[in-house]
Amino acid sequence: MTGPLRFFRTAIIPLLCGVLFTAGSLHAANPLTEPSDAPFGTPRFDRIHAADFPPALAEAMREYEADIDSIRAVVPEQATFENVVTALNNAGRKLRSIQFVGGYLKSCFGQDSIIRMTTATTPTITALYDRTSFDPHIFTLLRTLYDKRAESGLDSLQRLSLERLYRSYVSRGALLDPARQQRLTEISAELSVKRTLHEQNIIKASENFVFFVKDSNELAGLSSSTRQRMSRRAWEMNHPWEWAITAADYSVVMYNASNRALRERLYKTYAALCCSNNKYDNRRLSADILNLRLERARILGYDTYADYALRGNMVSTPQQAREFLLPLVRAAAAEAEAETAEMRALALREGAELEIEPWDLYYYIRRLGNEKFGRDLAEAPRYLQLDNVREGMFYVAKRLYGITMIHRTDIPVYAPDIQPFEAKDRDGKTLGILYMDCFSRKGKRLGAGAGLMRGYSLTDAGEELPLVTIICNIVRAPQGRLQLMSMSQVWALFHEFGHALARLLARGPYPQVTGNYPTDMTELPSQLMEHWAWEPEVMKVYTSHYQTGRPMSHNLIDKLREERIALKGPQLLRTYATALLDLEMHGITTPVGEDDIEGFVPALCRQYGLPESVPLPDPTTINHIFSGKYAAQYYTYAWSSVLDTDAFAAFTETGDIFDRAVAERFRRYILTEIGYDNPEKQYVRFRGTLPGPKALMERYRLEVPEVPEVPASAATEE
Repeated sequence: MTGPLRFFRTAIIPLLCGVLFTAGSLHAANPLTEPSDAPFGTPRFDRIHAADFPPALAEAMREYEADIDSIRAVVPEQATFENVVTALNNAGRKLRSIQFVGGYLKSCFGQDSIIRMTTATTPTITALYDRTSFDPHIFTLLRTLYDKRAESGLDSLQRLSLERLYRSYVSRGALLDPARQQRLTEISAELSVKRTLHEQNIIKASENFVFFVKDSNELAGLSSSTRQRMSRRAWEMNHPWEWAITAADYSVVMYNASNRALRERLYKTYAALCCSNNKYDNRRLSADILNLRLERARILGYDTYADYALRGNMVSTPQQAREFLLPLVRAAAAEAEAETAEMRALALREGAELEIEPWDLYYYIRRLGNEKFGRDLAEAPRYLQLDNVREGMFYVAKRLYGITMIHRTDIPVYAPDIQPFEAKDRDGKTLGILYMDCFSRKGKRLGAGAGLMRGYSLTDAGEELPLVTIICNIVRAPQGRLQLMSMSQVWALFHEFGHALARLLARGPYPQVTGNYPTDMTELPSQLMEHWAWEPEVMKVYTSHYQTGRPMSHNLIDKLREERIALKGPQLLRTYATALLDLEMHGITTPVGEDDIEGFVPALCRQYGLPESVPLPDPTTINHIFSGKYAAQYYTYAWSSVLDTDAFAAFTETGDIFDRAVAERFRRYILTEIGYDNPEKQYVRFRGTLPGPKALMERYRLEVPEVPEVPASAATEE
């Protein structure tokens, strides 16, 4: 038994059991390790407690080690796909299951006990997986199979699975000497802790953010209900006769408050959320994460972490990513400059001569929107009831793919407002379970997201269906009132449902091919689904006035569709520039300090001449890059926009946004079989050709740059 694992069993488990044990958690059997008797083997959230995790993880790790020992007993001469590849895929199924459940609870509820458990156990589990990755005998078995794969009689998916598994071992360091492998293990353990702490700092800082206002006159422009809510909250915080602005109110104030001084103070306070020398300061963690990633890349033979991270993507090098992004950045910057000029003109007409600063931007975007489209847009939320929007989303899935979503009340959930749905195919076969968790709560991760508690698998025991999650942060309406939404929340829900469909429909006999998207194609299913949220035919299904029940008028629908495209220069620039920022941070070749973190954004703006009026996010608060899976790959959102624009055109070109043949091709080659071949080939099977960025730029009415012809000499070079 190695040191980290021995320490976990002899020290961490007893400590956590003592710290996490809660009343009512004593069970005859551990619900995390016993087979679930709930429908479809779903987790028994009605029985799971924090104290169940340490003993369950210890048992699962013992089983994983036993599985690996069985594979180690195989001699190279007897190595087969089944006793090596299949055995490795099946090893640690219980451990992965418990980790998925723990990760789900950490994201949705953020209890201190769950966070402590995750922080304490993740490094040890990571080290356990690394031991397998660096095991010389297991790698010998894999290399034996890999070297004779051409004559082994494997079918195409077996061969592809073997090749991907072998390459994953190589990319993790299987060919390195033991000293460098040991350092990679240490780096993985350090990163697992620091990424968790980085994410939790953002969550805690946002939860605890409060900005008090003493004079109600400063709140001009905010609705009476918003001011009343802020007043009640201030009373609850023992600040009578004041108004409390929290993180949930931030965008409301920045879009609506007419007091410029208030917007400036609020903007500067909120911008320093995780970089202001408080206990949630992420600068040191951000620097550590960047440096550890750089060290990992260097050990594995890459110049930068960006070079390492982009291998295997459709856009496979940092240089290609920059070349793709730069025309978009320049076009979006030009559009943003033109739109801020309109804002200055509007302010001047109202008697204020000013330069548009970051704290002015969203206020004047709203004002310009009102000027261009009238105040009708403010009526939109009255037509957007959560239950109706959800049913409209399900309507799209049924029209496209024949999928029916059935609400299940017999599947255990961890909170009463979580709704499980069974996804059924045209033939009545169950595809998987979707957990919808739409409302904000203390400890919940910010924003919206879709994830997995269990992926699809096919073993000798049969099929195991996916358990998919959608997480949003919609503020719950007061008791007795209908739950209304903004159009941006509708968009986010459709987006996450696109991810959910990809996970529900992914199929394959081996994990290396099941739902195996390159990172920069992951957002294609989600961003494609957004298109239907704005289609009049679909909006007529999910819009219904909360008082009259009438559907939204054609006039308002047209204005919303136009507003979706108009005044988007700053938003697009922020997305594209953040992708460049990500590449710059992960393109470092020497370690950085915490003071350097604050310099990345100003340096980027100087380098590319970005307008100062468009605020880029502070690195310390970008969860996707530091804690999530998009390190060095934030450009994915822009690249997937190229793909989704082209993919939706496949439908509109037929004259039917629900064209059955197009939908079936997309379902087969992208949603179900994406991992069955090279992703470019799969996309071409769906669409016939690969797209370029021109259609995307035209979609957002950005100026399309002329592409110079390739000189003949260059075109003919070998």
